Amino acid sequence: MLFKAITDFSGYTGEALGPAAMTVQEAFVLGAATFDKPPVTMPDFLLNIEAMDEALVKKASRARADYLAFNLSRAVVEEDLSELGGYANSVAKGDESTLVASGFPFYPTTRTPDYSAPAAPTNVVIRQASVSGSAVTRFRVSRRPSTNEVQTCTGDPSVEENWKTVGFFSNGKATINGITPGTTIWVRIRTIGLDGIMGAWSDPAKMMVI
Repeated sequence: MLFKAITDFSGYTGEALGPAAMTVQEAFVLGAATFDKPPVTMPDFLLNIEAMDEALVKKASRARADYLAFNLSRAVVEEDLSELGGYANSVAKGDESTLVASGFPFYPTTRTPDYSAPAAPTNVVIRQASVSGSAVTRFRVSRRPSTNEVQTCTGDPSVEENWKTVGFFSNGKATINGITPGTTIWVRIRTIGLDGIMGAWSDPAKMMVI
């Protein structure tokens, strides 16, 4: 499972934001070897936190000027946290222990990316389309959403050079146009995985297009 640091602190109260920011500041100072190129320097970050804390105290006066000053100082700290959180995520790359060391609150992502080659599509079926010279191919893929390469062959399907790519289609349907009526075609499909890793080809299906 992978994890991500929270980068949006707009839901924190003024009283809670200062301590949360200080936790991050102290963690970055202690973990300087890991977080060695932060987008905000720790001395500047500390000054911004202290300015916000001072503005929070003055805000109790209920004076409009003090209220606006606090909002401005808070916006600066929130922006710092957003930049630092994004940086922490780029360093951690989903690693829980690194995010713990960053001082940021974090959460698990929904799933771990699958970089393996996708399984071959199954249940490949070709049907005549409503337009002459066209066919509709349906198939079942192992992953959704998916992008799938579709190839056709009008010669010997055992000869690799006879297969030609006709397009890339989402999920489990492809419409193939420009077929000479009366031609028997073979169709095969493979799914493109993450980082461009190609899956296995499906078993070919065939039909005569009218």
